[in-house]
Amino acid sequence: MNRETLLTLNGEGQHVDQRTLFDVERWLYREARQLNNEQLREWYDNLSEDIAYWAPIRENRFRRNTKKTPEITLDRCALFDETKETIDIRLGRIESGMCWTEDPPIRQVYAITNVEAFHTEKDDELEVHSIFTLYRSRFERDDSTLMGRRKDILRKVDGKFQLAGRMILLQQSTLLAKNLSSFF
Repeated sequence: MNRETLLTLNGEGQHVDQRTLFDVERWLYREARQLNNEQLREWYDNLSEDIAYWAPIRENRFRRNTKKTPEITLDRCALFDETKETIDIRLGRIESGMCWTEDPPIRQVYAITNVEAFHTEKDDELEVHSIFTLYRSRFERDDSTLMGRRKDILRKVDGKFQLAGRMILLQQSTLLAKNLSSFF
């Protein structure tokens, strides 16, 4: 999977049937529960080997300028621009016990909503759009709420979904959170 593909996801395919949508929603809710419960290795096992996990930095643009320069481009910095290998390194850092941003651990809760799923040109892949809210808390006065949209590619492998691509679009133009060690 590549970032270029993620940029093209616009929900223009045919909607999936109700049963498939239910299966997609159930997969997303289980993923959120795994992240909430810090079952990060179980979550990691649901990632495809070629995953593109990308949170581009969005540039604020006046409407009159968006035709000249889009708010998201491939050549700008990103909050996350990861592969399965780099996600494994992040998990190793968290598991090491030496990650100050996770000791004491952040308490977090995800809410996933507005799930839509579409067929793609590939029979084994679905385009999935959702909205998330992530509330994080640590210590007495250290909390943050992050909201955004996700554009995913879910791939069916041996009858189960794997996350093959994710573009995370945070709604905040300036992040006030002290760290961003969470997965989205």
